[in-house]
Amino acid sequence: MIEIKKVINEQMAKECDELLTKLIQSERNFDKNIKEDFVVLNNYINLYNKKNNVLFITYEDGKAVGFIYGYLKYEASNFVFNSVAKIDALYVIDDYRNKGIGKNLINKFYEWCKDNNIKIVEISVFKNNISAYNLYKKIGYEVEEYKMKKEL
Repeated sequence: MIEIKKVINEQMAKECDELLTKLIQSERNFDKNIKEDFVVLNNYINLYNKKNNVLFITYEDGKAVGFIYGYLKYEASNFVFNSVAKIDALYVIDDYRNKGIGKNLINKFYEWCKDNNIKIVEISVFKNNISAYNLYKKIGYEVEEYKMKKEL
């Protein structure tokens, strides 16, 4: 049975750190500057219970198989018309992909956004991560800007 839960304690946050480690390791395919042995420790413990952040985790039969983390980027103000949230991390373990888990996590994040009067959601993706790019395009995201870098 698959269930999505809001992270409410340090143990759940640690499970998200383990999944974030897997996400970052998988991103080595797109960014060779990421160290092979990089491990995330105590990242979400400091973030999961802050007012403008949200962290959801997906379990299948008690096993953590995916998560999404996002935060309020801008509140409507003199600077922007609408509140803007950012999906900072989304990950589903390979064996659990193509089962709708990622889409369900995104929808859960959208619910949080609506509850917080957020009108716009942003997400970043590596240009060579075609599967993630296609997922985001399929659910309505559009390219708005390009980030560029140069190796010296």
